[in-house]
Amino acid sequence: MKSALLGVCGLVITGCAPFLALEKAQKTDLPEVSCFTRPQGGCVFDHNPLRVETKAVTIQNRPYKFFPTSVTLNFVDALGRDWQAPKGTLTDGASIPEIFTAIVGKPTSPEYINAAAVHDAYCGIGNESGPRFHDGRWEDVHRMFYDGLIVGGTPELRAKLMYAAVWLGGPRWETTRSLDRVSDADLQTAMRATKNYISANSPTLPELDRYLRKWENHLLLDTQEEEVPEDNAAGPMEPYEPTYPEDPYEPTYPDDPYDPTYPGEPNDPTDPGLT
Repeated sequence: MKSALLGVCGLVITGCAPFLALEKAQKTDLPEVSCFTRPQGGCVFDHNPLRVETKAVTIQNRPYKFFPTSVTLNFVDALGRDWQAPKGTLTDGASIPEIFTAIVGKPTSPEYINAAAVHDAYCGIGNESGPRFHDGRWEDVHRMFYDGLIVGGTPELRAKLMYAAVWLGGPRWETTRSLDRVSDADLQTAMRATKNYISANSPTLPELDRYLRKWENHLLLDTQEEEVPEDNAAGPMEPYEPTYPEDPYEPTYPDDPYDPTYPGEPNDPTDPGLT
């Protein structure tokens, strides 16, 4: 395993097919802890389908209409952590960076809506003043998005493709490893390679995280945004381990009883016929 990864690093330095060897490397033995492998760990939304207000909100330079959630939406992930999209959270049912839609496909679909709404509460445009915005590590928020997609009925490999899209092109905060200065073309190259990797290898999440970290190193080296430590370039990154605060916040629920009716109009993300 070490020799295979060292070989990858040599290819990165020479600029020759840096990820060909990685795709052929042995799989890691780390287990995947997610709503796909351990649905009994929580993995539930308290409202399904998501209910939103009927009046749409338009945000400049955004391709889709936004709808405020009409109730608070709570989600429990595979590790039992509580996440929340407060009432009034703006969501367009997408979350996928626009530069990746030609690769990933149109992101608005009923099985994505709940996951996108909670993800938007933590890092979506229009929610910057919300109580959950950036309330957690960016890695954890994107991982939660994957779990939410699985619970919503998104097939495993499709959910991993969408997770990779927000990992590479989605928001990051409180990090020195921002990809903001990477060109759209280079990010699209990384996304296409990742799509092929997922399709060919059906990786576990730890394997996919390791692959994405290698792309991150490669992209940062190209932009010379920061000097990547030599030990990172010469060996495997430590697998992503989600961390949680000792005193996680408690979700709050609306006072109003559950109303089984919800709006349904053209371009409304609660409409089951939305494509």
